[in-house]
Amino acid sequence: MDTKERKRAVRARSGAAATGTRRKKTADVVYTQPKAFQRNRFLLHLLTVAAVVLALTLGMSIFFKVETVAVAGTQKYTPWDIRQASGIQEGENLLTLNEAMVAGKIRTQLPYVDTVRLGIKLPDTVNIEITELDVVYAVQASDSSWWLMTSGGRVVEQTTLVQSDSYTKILGVLIEVPAVGGQVKAAQPEAPTEAATEETSETEPEETTATEEVTAPAVIPLTVLPSEQLDTAISILQYLEDNSVLGGVDSVDVTDIYDLRLWYEDRYQVILGDGAQLGKKVKAMKQAIDQMTDYQRGELDVSFTTWPDQVGYTPFLDE
Repeated sequence: MDTKERKRAVRARSGAAATGTRRKKTADVVYTQPKAFQRNRFLLHLLTVAAVVLALTLGMSIFFKVETVAVAGTQKYTPWDIRQASGIQEGENLLTLNEAMVAGKIRTQLPYVDTVRLGIKLPDTVNIEITELDVVYAVQASDSSWWLMTSGGRVVEQTTLVQSDSYTKILGVLIEVPAVGGQVKAAQPEAPTEAATEETSETEPEETTATEEVTAPAVIPLTVLPSEQLDTAISILQYLEDNSVLGGVDSVDVTDIYDLRLWYEDRYQVILGDGAQLGKKVKAMKQAIDQMTDYQRGELDVSFTTWPDQVGYTPFLDE
């Protein structure tokens, strides 16, 4: 190799060495012999997990059993009534109790129960806390029987005409004969009998002379469904409760849903007008009554028609 070729080779090796120093060094992969899968160790872990789950399950079924049921909040019912209605049995699994199911059983069998709360105290106690209804209302059925219901329309029990006077009465609408614990439904008006229809059709119109004055036909009133009347009554009851007017109202009359009226004790006849702004009207009524003196008696107009957003008071003549 002559002198020129040796110089070229030296320059080429120098250039390659310089380029190598600028490249990032990567880790080398070291290959080893295949290793056998440790099946026994995997099975041991799996058996350990299964044993822990089994121990927890057995512990729940053996140690956490119902022995005591404590009841609070009862007035109308006894603690024993609540426990019997709940369906909770001694020795039952404490941790698998279904609160919704227990509450549903209690409220179905004991209609005066309003709310149910279930608590668990380990290792063996169930706490049942209930609230009972503060007020119920009387409504008449289509068979002339009287029933007590909540402001939500749930029937709590049957009562008598005399006893119904102790409750706020719903007037102007009848309900179907209900079942205790069920929801009230408005009774449909009876259809006219065939005899009445035939009698009407057979009646001949009276002849009129030319000199007789012909009167204009009467205006046919708008048809109001009984269900609308019942819904309106329930709405009024709920607004009364929202404004803490409990026990003071003697009756709510929904005979004409465009001229709703109620009696507060024996002192005020309250005119609500139509069903618009019922919440505002009941609130205004309550505020007006709170400002009146004990001896005042009269008519309170909260229909907001004659006096928009104001309450009109007209004393009775005997004042």
